[in-house]
Amino acid sequence: SAPATNRADLARWMGASNNSLFRRTIANRLWQFHFGQPLAATSSDLGRTGKHPTHPALLDWLAAELSQREWSLKAMHRLLLTSATYRQVSHGRGATWKRRLTLDPENQLYSRMNRRRLDGETLRDTLLAISGQATQRAGGPGVRPPLPREITSMLLKNQWPVSKSVEDHHRRSVYLFARRNLRYPLFELFDRPDGTVSCSRRKESTTAPQSLILLNSDFSLASARALAKRLAKLDKFTAVRELYSRLFQRQPSESDVRLAKLFLAKQEPNGIDPIARLALALINLNEFLFLD
Repeated sequence: SAPATNRADLARWMGASNNSLFRRTIANRLWQFHFGQPLAATSSDLGRTGKHPTHPALLDWLAAELSQREWSLKAMHRLLLTSATYRQVSHGRGATWKRRLTLDPENQLYSRMNRRRLDGETLRDTLLAISGQATQRAGGPGVRPPLPREITSMLLKNQWPVSKSVEDHHRRSVYLFARRNLRYPLFELFDRPDGTVSCSRRKESTTAPQSLILLNSDFSLASARALAKRLAKLDKFTAVRELYSRLFQRQPSESDVRLAKLFLAKQEPNGIDPIARLALALINLNEFLFLD
């Protein structure tokens, strides 16, 4: 009979110097996470039946770096994020840019950065951070934030007991309790994979409900109000500039300022701060939702 194995044996097998396939798989997944597409298209199959990597030498080098850096994923993330390839723009103009698109239409040569949309977890964490609501406490059991009434009205009693601490409601998305038969609405609409099956690469859809939840959900409105509250002591012009700085990491153009002033002037007093309404509109822009 085969000898008994345990988790230590598995760890030794994964980290063995002759197990290059495991290191390549991790390097491929890390590249996929940051660049939107893997070096080897079949993320779950780097064996003989999988597709060959577009840059085999790069994949081998990254796999070697993983063990050289003492298997530190943080070090590998830092390596990728500080690379010249990652720091490229995803859009441009002029003859040079047109030549890139012509010679490398699928971006197989990484002549530019892939334009990527935020996933649901990152989007939630970003809104909590910029609105000043984020709770940075780490560790502990999963938390259950409030769910929309249209969902809770259909649940059985105690099926989703909301965490008592309001601060817990604003913890990072990685700490949210995950149930296979009850999906968090924001994550569901932004293509979070089904927890019952393995998923090596997330799909990315564009649907109308995504815009509706960002514009109409209680979470979006609460984030916009919290952000406006942080700017309450500023005059409207300065508040607009600060909004653009926080949301887009840039100063507004003259056109942006003009449109913001028109937007604020048309707001009727109905209990919602005009700056909060402007913030709600801005977080629905592609410039906020996509990494360029």
